[in-house]
Amino acid sequence: PTVSISLVPSSSQPGPSCLLCSVMDFYPAAIQARWFQGQQELSVVATDVVPNGDWTHELLVLLETPLSAGSPPAVRLHVSLEQLLSRHW
Repeated sequence: PTVSISLVPSSSQPGPSCLLCSVMDFYPAAIQARWFQGQQELSVVATDVVPNGDWTHELLVLLETPLSAGSPPAVRLHVSLEQLLSRHW
């Protein structure tokens, strides 16, 4: 899969305070994307897995929690890979 993380404006708070993880071009559709800060899983808003029409899929996962000091948030993907895929902000 292709994974990108971007800072986006919040609809409920002024300023760019949300992190958006875009997971693209993966197959099969079975995937889990979770945000963590350190060892703690964070609450997110996610789309359903969407087919692209070319046998691949995409998923968006939005972290609305304000960013705090300490270890930066990271996305961990559980997919049909043999190992965990992790991306840090």
